[in-house]
Amino acid sequence: MRQLREFAQHKSDFDQLRTEVVGISVDNQEHARMVWDKMTQRQFTILSDPGAVVIKRYGLFHANGYNGTDIAIRTTLLIDAEGRERWRRVSSTIPDVPKAAEALREIRELQ
Repeated sequence: MRQLREFAQHKSDFDQLRTEVVGISVDNQEHARMVWDKMTQRQFTILSDPGAVVIKRYGLFHANGYNGTDIAIRTTLLIDAEGRERWRRVSSTIPDVPKAAEALREIRELQ
């Protein structure tokens, strides 16, 4: 959640780079809406993917990952306008998520 708040605080930086931030969650729509409202202050879109369809397509699903429960692997992706993945940062732990500054630096390098 910390990453979502921080990315929302840097919305103008992402906008200047013509970059849209989108979060994808395996949580249900109600939870995704709460996160969108409270954590991101409606600064970017949060998509609900409770069946993990999109998450599986990106190879970010870990079956029986935590105490026998299926989980999504926390990952930050940069996808260009043509839909090609340009950068991927897989987080090994929750505190390991990239900061907005790291994502912004990567975006600048790719432009």
